[in-house]
Amino acid sequence: MIEKAVVPVAGLGTRMLPITKSIPKEMLPVGRKPMIQIGVEELALSGIREVCIVIRQGKEVIKDYLLSGYPYLEKADGSIEELEKLTAGIELSFVYQERALGLGDAMLKAKDFVGDNPFVLLVPDQIMQADIPPTKQLLNHYRDNLPSIWTGLVKFPKEELPYFVGARGVEYEELREDEVRIEKLYSEEEMAVVYRDKDFEVRGFGRTIYPPDIFAYLDQRFINPASGEVDLLKTFEECRGKIPHYGLLLEGRPFDLGTFEGYYRYMQEIWRRRAVRGEWKDDEGRYLTA
Repeated sequence: MIEKAVVPVAGLGTRMLPITKSIPKEMLPVGRKPMIQIGVEELALSGIREVCIVIRQGKEVIKDYLLSGYPYLEKADGSIEELEKLTAGIELSFVYQERALGLGDAMLKAKDFVGDNPFVLLVPDQIMQADIPPTKQLLNHYRDNLPSIWTGLVKFPKEELPYFVGARGVEYEELREDEVRIEKLYSEEEMAVVYRDKDFEVRGFGRTIYPPDIFAYLDQRFINPASGEVDLLKTFEECRGKIPHYGLLLEGRPFDLGTFEGYYRYMQEIWRRRAVRGEWKDDEGRYLTA
């Protein structure tokens, strides 16, 4: 059973400048809650009990928000009560990423926290409205007896591509139900060719289960000299044939709030849902979760 998760929030937020000079992207509101709270709630709802948040200097407001109480309020509103219940039900820890060097480096910073355990990596600016939280969907398909990588996948129309910046495309073999075996990750340029004659694309969504074996593929051999970041395309290429890589086509409505274009495009849709004690539901009563 997987009980650990890593949440990277040390990025510079350059796609949402200038607002991210004063407030971390992960603290921007989605309804009555910031993105980071929605993400941690999803993990708690999925059975995760230990969460390591990778931050950097200057983004301590995230830590303060999750850990600080509200002694000046006589009666907390619904969202505050939920936050207190949330942080009481899971163990939060924080590690620092000195420089914003991407997801691979963020995972390396959490290596001691992970230990010899498989873990979930959750990217908090991608959220999903679903009957079952996307992390829980992945965990329901994960096989404990086989060290493997499981990546959440979404299928969306091409007109939404400008709002899912940076999501990787995949080459895959269908297995059963919504499970696939991932053969390759595509670059943006390759995706344009592969899906040229289709009106949709299948891309990765910000939920992945990794075995601890992944840390052997995040060292200096996989650094992109141009960016200084771990090149996850090289990592996954090296892992092929050594660590099985599966994907799950997630059920739900995905939103990417990591750019101004995506944030304002999808917040219009999100705001059409009604607020119920800080939770957001659609007309069929389904919760919006990260």
